[in-house]
Amino acid sequence: MPKRTHWGWWLLGGLCLLGIAAIIALHQLDPWLRRKAEQQVATASRGRYHLHIGSLQTSLWDQTLAVRGLWLDTNPAISPTDSARFPRVKLAVGRLDVRGIGLLALLKKGVVPIDSVVLDAVALQLAAMPATAGSSQPLYQQLPVEGIRVGHFRLRQAHGTVGPLQQPLVQLSNGQLQVHDILLSAAGAADAKRIGYASALAGEITGLAVRVPGHQVKLMRGRFSSEQQQLLLDSLLVHPTRPINDQQEKTTRISMVMPRLRLTGLDAALLARKHLRMDTLQVSSPKLALTLPTVKPPSLHVLLAPYLQECRLQRLEITGGTLRIAGVSQAPVAGNMRAIATNIQVLPRNAARPAVYYAEAWSVWTGVASLRMDAPYYNLSWQQLRADTRPGTLRLTGIRLVPTMSVVAMARSKGHQAAHIMVKSPEMRVTGIDYRAAQKQRVLQVGSIIVPQTQMYTRSDGRFRINPARSVMTPEALGQLPFQFNVRQLRFQRVTIQLAYRAPRDPTPGTMSLNRLSISLHNITNNPHLMGPRSPMTGEATGWIQDRCFAKLSLQANLLDRSGAHTVQGVFRQAPLSILNSMTVPTRGIAIKSGHVKQIRFSMALNQQAASGTMWARYTDLKLQLLNQKERPGLLKRVETSVVNGIFIRDDNPRKPGQPLKPGQMTSGRERRSSVFTLWRQGLVSGMLNSAGVPAKLAKKLSESE
Repeated sequence: MPKRTHWGWWLLGGLCLLGIAAIIALHQLDPWLRRKAEQQVATASRGRYHLHIGSLQTSLWDQTLAVRGLWLDTNPAISPTDSARFPRVKLAVGRLDVRGIGLLALLKKGVVPIDSVVLDAVALQLAAMPATAGSSQPLYQQLPVEGIRVGHFRLRQAHGTVGPLQQPLVQLSNGQLQVHDILLSAAGAADAKRIGYASALAGEITGLAVRVPGHQVKLMRGRFSSEQQQLLLDSLLVHPTRPINDQQEKTTRISMVMPRLRLTGLDAALLARKHLRMDTLQVSSPKLALTLPTVKPPSLHVLLAPYLQECRLQRLEITGGTLRIAGVSQAPVAGNMRAIATNIQVLPRNAARPAVYYAEAWSVWTGVASLRMDAPYYNLSWQQLRADTRPGTLRLTGIRLVPTMSVVAMARSKGHQAAHIMVKSPEMRVTGIDYRAAQKQRVLQVGSIIVPQTQMYTRSDGRFRINPARSVMTPEALGQLPFQFNVRQLRFQRVTIQLAYRAPRDPTPGTMSLNRLSISLHNITNNPHLMGPRSPMTGEATGWIQDRCFAKLSLQANLLDRSGAHTVQGVFRQAPLSILNSMTVPTRGIAIKSGHVKQIRFSMALNQQAASGTMWARYTDLKLQLLNQKERPGLLKRVETSVVNGIFIRDDNPRKPGQPLKPGQMTSGRERRSSVFTLWRQGLVSGMLNSAGVPAKLAKKLSESE
């Protein structure tokens, strides 16, 4: 009887064979996966790219995959028709570790869990950013499984370039990235709290350089954390390829150094869905210089509209900044700047929102700042500035307007006589400013401007020809400014004006001072609803001439009257007439030997053609002395003086006590090339000469010859 074999041996033998087969299969799995990956890359790139894997090891027991020495290179022998999708590339990955692979879910084609993925020592050289094919399906639908869930992804020691090696468009020295809980599935795509497919991410880069048109951008270090909702940038630099100067181009040139930027409250999940919401943006010690373009760039909301549906920032803080703007004649420069803006909304755009440059309110401070006025002839500077849009205020301190050249050099440069003015004022306060109207409607609306103290020094040289252009220092020119303005009140207090005029006849300039002036103007506007014959601009001024004679003036002017019509009334109190000698002797060769004013009143109407009016001058013992070129009363001048005093000059007005006062006729033609203040002076001179006995026609001619 044959011997029976127990079935258990057959089972044991089968298991052994299966084990041997499994061992053989496992040994062949790693090479197969490596070949499969290399073939897949070659197929997908149509032979353009070649993948080489130094080593690949899997462990089904540990559920791990370890790759070392991964290389991706470009096959130079193959030139694809779609080169934009397959640019030249070199990629080296020193290490790839995948742990905790859910093999059962992988076999079931469900959502495959992976504990972690680590990429280390990554180097990339990319000739250009590849163009996408534009698949209509989201990424998770292109997977061979229902989805993938990675607990933790980490990229370490990444560096690379994009663009030509000699001048790369992007260059990164080192980058780190950590991503948590990546759910690449339909549920992950639908989760509004995720950043793309991730629940959180954090990254850090060092040594980033980017070339953009006309500029190079460098970043020393940048960090971001979605959990902390914070972005930090250290040492951000922007360098233009052409220097910052007054030569303009179609685009803006920018030079910027930003030591530190801190952004908090950044919701990355919303940003992934085109909603940018931020709490606070802090910029420390930025240095900005720019050349303005010849073509006005689009507004910020227009630039952002293709990329964002919403852009909001609760608070912007800038401290310790400097600013220089080229490409405009004013060339402003400001230092030690500080700015705070609140409730900034760029998008969605709401034109009806009460905002100034997208913010609900701005507060701006500057330290020393300057700009050119009537370039290149004057520099305007101040020590401090503070502007607040919410209360509508502006305050300047340490104000100085200084000419950049001498009075002679300025006249030679302009080719005609020019006022050489220097102004010093410790403070200017402006209230009731409608900043929103200024920005949105280009309308200047101001409640009051107060200048508590001012010193002005003005010089001119009569050896040069008069400016051939029409003067803009007139009421009608003020009313015709190319923007609408409405200043309810303008006040100057404790003003001192020092005047000097160098006449052709004498190198010694004539001088005069106006002291302790107080000037108030009201209803300064070209708004037709506020300006007219019944509501003109009005003004009052009081002060002292040569610190000896008190004077009071009043003014009315309709700024919209194109004829330039306005009226001036005034009173001069007691003073010796000899206080005028410092001006009349060197400029006219006339000295007032004696004479005392008791009171002078006048009323004058002026327009583009002439000044006319009446003067009532009460004075006594008026005597003149005509002088020669050496400012001496020579023999001939003594004779002329006797004739003038004896025939023309009325010694006293009235001549005798009890007699009526002889009024003087104020008549003088207007020279459109001269300012309205010159016409005022001409009218006063003609009235005084006629009051003193000079015939009206001669008084008019003499006043116009000055």
